[in-house]
Amino acid sequence: MQILYVPLDERPCNAFYPQMIAQLQPQIQLKLPPAPLLSRKKQPADVEGLWAWMRQSLAEISPTSGEGAIDNCFAIVSIEMLVYGGLLPSRLHQHSVEVLSDRLQRLVQLKVDYPHLQILASNLIMRTPAYNSSEEEPDYYATHGEAICRWGSLSDRRSRHALTSEEETEFACLNIALPAQCLDDYRCRRAKNLAINQSTIKLVNSGVITFLSIPQDDCAPYGFTAQDQQVINQQICELRLQQNAHLYPGADEVGCTLLARAWCSRSGPSSGQFPSQPPSQLPLRVHLLYSSVMGDRIIPRYEDRPIGESLKAHLWAAGATLAHSLEAADLVLAVNTPGQVMQEAWDQTSKDITYNSFRNLRVFVNQIRQLLDQDIPVALADIAFSNGGETELVQLLDDLDCWDRMLSYAAWNTSCNSLGTAIATAILGLDSTETTVLNFNKIYHVLEDWAYQSIVRRAITEQYLPEIGASSYDFNGQTEAINHAMASAIKTLWEQVIRRSFQSCTLEQLKVYSPWQRMFEIGLDLTLTAR
Repeated sequence: MQILYVPLDERPCNAFYPQMIAQLQPQIQLKLPPAPLLSRKKQPADVEGLWAWMRQSLAEISPTSGEGAIDNCFAIVSIEMLVYGGLLPSRLHQHSVEVLSDRLQRLVQLKVDYPHLQILASNLIMRTPAYNSSEEEPDYYATHGEAICRWGSLSDRRSRHALTSEEETEFACLNIALPAQCLDDYRCRRAKNLAINQSTIKLVNSGVITFLSIPQDDCAPYGFTAQDQQVINQQICELRLQQNAHLYPGADEVGCTLLARAWCSRSGPSSGQFPSQPPSQLPLRVHLLYSSVMGDRIIPRYEDRPIGESLKAHLWAAGATLAHSLEAADLVLAVNTPGQVMQEAWDQTSKDITYNSFRNLRVFVNQIRQLLDQDIPVALADIAFSNGGETELVQLLDDLDCWDRMLSYAAWNTSCNSLGTAIATAILGLDSTETTVLNFNKIYHVLEDWAYQSIVRRAITEQYLPEIGASSYDFNGQTEAINHAMASAIKTLWEQVIRRSFQSCTLEQLKVYSPWQRMFEIGLDLTLTAR
């Protein structure tokens, strides 16, 4: 099974996570572009080089160009990377719509030359952060980002229903305070990107793109993103593409999601109990187990809808569906949610009272153990907190010997980032015999999603970085020392907390690297050896 994969950007969540997951099924040959062709944070990718790489790679798979004799061959592509040169360049570019459209339309000729190639694409709706920072946005966002976001929110509210007198006053003040050139630049780029969103949907309608994921991060009920979302939803409905184009919260997990969908869509002999038919005929069935009675109704931080609705979208995008009973399910997705209020993972030492009064974590973990004892496959999405896993949950799973038997675990960044990753890993891991790879995936995410994101990141930021004159977004030339300090802290925490699990392997090597020279995300270089 051949898969060409053009990621959203070069960070591990987009470039490495899908590779980790693909290794669960040896028959998958996942091929990525050479790293020098990809973007480097705000520096755009070599777009022409990427298109040339795609053509060369397809020619190697099927030398007879024009006949398209490719079986089980997929191209999972990020429109951001192929059109703008990456995720951050899509928020910074000054290209004309004509240039961008020309790049996008190259998919048409690719499909003409290889008609049996299944193109699974992702195309984000441009986000609108609600804070002042130019870390991932234009320079003026450092001082005007919050105001631009608020202007968009009030403008959207005004178009849907009347503003209050206080909101009208605030809107008038924003119109005076916001530099016109900043707002104009931002809105102009959004208009170009929306045009590409719409053109991409037309490629779904014409059959060039088999399936389109439209994930969106940092979304809210009102604002620029919500307005674009309405336009896109209307177009999808008018063209009756609801089965082939899905819009939902998320972003950096989309490569994993589309990899799972490709696996579910493959043809040929069935492997184990996993369905060989496309998702529309025989989708994988997933039963849900929530830790809280309110679990499916909670609207997570940085997202615009209840967890239950996001779950439906992520399952469908990955080629699976809900099972309404345990007996009808192929696997169980255990979802650790807040009781009622979601906090940041670094703030676990002062949990909101509803983390205890609106859920029972001990019962939740015992339910997971009972399912595992019955040989029922269980995956775990730990989304009780944003930006990291829950320490008490990690400890309880270790105490009850659950870690080694679970299919997957994810707890990073937004709830939908974790949902997509946990689901995709479970889908490819369900009938996998690659025990070492299953352990690698789980250990990687326990180390990064829980140990680093929830505990080590804050400790290093507050205690170590000031000592060496560095900060969260400025390593001040101390990258190697910071990476070493992070690795040491992560490994120490692992040895202190994980006492019973993963006894079949040893964490031989743990190194940390910082893809964007900041504390927000890291990459891990792990070596596991069998005992």
